[in-house]
Amino acid sequence: MTTPAKPAAAAKPAAAPKRTVTKPAARAAARPAVAKTVAAVATPDFTKAYKMLTGIDDSAFCDKVSLHLANGYALAGSASITFNGKNVIVGQAVIKVKGKGKSKKKK
Repeated sequence: MTTPAKPAAAAKPAAAPKRTVTKPAARAAARPAVAKTVAAVATPDFTKAYKMLTGIDDSAFCDKVSLHLANGYALAGSASITFNGKNVIVGQAVIKVKGKGKSKKKK
């Protein structure tokens, strides 16, 4: 008895190279935190008699107006408002009130 011949082993196909998937870099925040924005703003000059405060209508603008009111300024007229196609922009005039605000004490 003869033994049947073993069939030839089929050749294995070459393994496909592994693809490495790289994750995209983390995107920066769309808007910086308000606390960081306010901290980056320099202290305003409170010596001018008249100022026109302008900015995007947000809490940072409200803080700017409040800061001036706390430092001896008063509102001068109505606020103005417009739209630039992206943001609502507001403006408020303020005037320095004599004898008001933080004063430097002489020693």
